Amino acid sequence: MIKSLFYTFLQTKHQEENADSRDPNYPLFPQKVEIRPITPFPWEILKTLTIDEIIGKLQLPMEQIRDTMLRDASENDISRINFMICRADILVKDLDTNTIHQVTLWKHPNENNFAMHKSWIEEFVKRRRLVDGMVVGMYWDFEATMFCFSVLEGSE
Repeated sequence: MIKSLFYTFLQTKHQEENADSRDPNYPLFPQKVEIRPITPFPWEILKTLTIDEIIGKLQLPMEQIRDTMLRDASENDISRINFMICRADILVKDLDTNTIHQVTLWKHPNENNFAMHKSWIEEFVKRRRLVDGMVVGMYWDFEATMFCFSVLEGSE
C-alpha cells in the first residue's frame, strides 16, 4: 500500500469543541491514509495461490497469456509458441509496494502453461510473504509492457 498525506475539513466532535480558530492550520487536519492505486484495467488474471505455487512455480495458463500479453500476436506466432521452449524476461510492477521486478516466464512445449520459477519465489513469495489461499491479480500494461501485480485478498 502507498501512504499518502491528505487534508480533510471534517472534524470529530472533540476536535470541533477544542479547536483554536486562530491556529494557521484551522480547519485543515492532516491524516496519513493508506490507499491502493487505482487500476486502469480490470484484473485479467486472478489466482488463488496454492501451496505448489508458493514453494514451486506460479502457473499462468496459455489462454491467459494469449489474452493479455500476446493479444496482438498472430495465430501463426501463437502456434509456434505452443511447440517451442519459450523463455522471456519480463517486468512485473508490484502495485502495493510500487516496485518493479524482473521475472522469467517459461513455457515448455509439453505444457499448456507458462510458469514463473525461481524469480517468482525470490521477487514475490519471499519478499511479500505470500501464503497459500491469498488471491492475487495481474493485468498486462501495454504502454509500459509489463505485468501489474497486486495482492487482492489475504494480505498482512
